[in-house]
Amino acid sequence: MNRILIDTHTHTVASSHAYSTIVENAHYASQKGIQMIACTDHGPKLPGGAEKIFFKNQRCIPRIIENVVILRGIESNIDDKGKIDCTDSMMESLDIIMAGFHGPVYSDGKYKNKNTDIMIQVISSGKVDVITHPANINYPINISSVAKAAKKYNVALEVNASPYTRINSRDMAVELIKEAVKIGAPLIMGSDAHICFDVGNFDLGYELLEKADLSTDYLLNSNPLKLLSFLKSRGHKNIDELIPLFSQQIQSSEL
Repeated sequence: MNRILIDTHTHTVASSHAYSTIVENAHYASQKGIQMIACTDHGPKLPGGAEKIFFKNQRCIPRIIENVVILRGIESNIDDKGKIDCTDSMMESLDIIMAGFHGPVYSDGKYKNKNTDIMIQVISSGKVDVITHPANINYPINISSVAKAAKKYNVALEVNASPYTRINSRDMAVELIKEAVKIGAPLIMGSDAHICFDVGNFDLGYELLEKADLSTDYLLNSNPLKLLSFLKSRGHKNIDELIPLFSQQIQSSEL
């Protein structure tokens, strides 16, 4: 199975329950041969999440740190009404907008139909590129319905590789992967690293793919240009700054 060299889900000390800076994340990514990481700290509605100004000001983050390309992003929080804590002004500065259920913001996740309706509402909103950890037994969903919505609206569903959370959701994750592939819905993998040492740690993700009999080649982040093309198709204009970096790299490798 080919290694994934892009980590689309990492946190920094801007999320108060994470423990590394973006420079530390980039350093350890570089040590592991990771080509690109997304800085996706939690939105402001989560206790200890980053303030709005943090996301608006991400334009000051260099595009490359220690030979690692940086995507400016957010893991926003879905509330009980199907809204996310990422405003239009925040979105203008960001390359990737993710959203997921988090207990302190989405308070009651035991109802499968409600969870499904809320997740599909977020998917269809046009504001979110990736649904983080959609396979979570604490928030049961109708997997088939969510996968169909993800395909219809070109929103990626995440294969979450964190070994520390949602450890009882692995069977659900495999089911989601299989359903997404069956209908052609986009999938992406993220480490959900909350400390620099876990950036690029996809061991659990590889295990889930193997159980689902799926190659990493299917994932959006199996190739930098595939991921960047997806984000550009989602309307992120700043992606044009990044595509030439990888186009040159690929051309050089072909010489």
